[in-house]
Amino acid sequence: MLKFPVPFATTVFVCTNKRPDGHPKPCCANRGGLELREELRQMVRDAGLEGQIRVFKSGCLGCCEQGPMALKFPDGELMMGIKPEDLPMIFADLASEE
Repeated sequence: MLKFPVPFATTVFVCTNKRPDGHPKPCCANRGGLELREELRQMVRDAGLEGQIRVFKSGCLGCCEQGPMALKFPDGELMMGIKPEDLPMIFADLASEE
């Protein structure tokens, strides 16, 4: 096993989990998780912060009824019920940490 320091200061995992059709629980993919992740990634790219902030896809983070969800490290912040209009505030928070 190789171990290295994380090369970026902030990591965001956006749930993009897709449940099978007919599953009784909702999923973030069907609630816009994929689009939210892509839009947040593009905001990071446009600001030239790819070396400091990484936005990854995530599997289920739990609390599916409150999705879409994201988890931010290193501060361990869990965000629930994210809407497209929340992304500028989320991005501003990420960018201010750099």
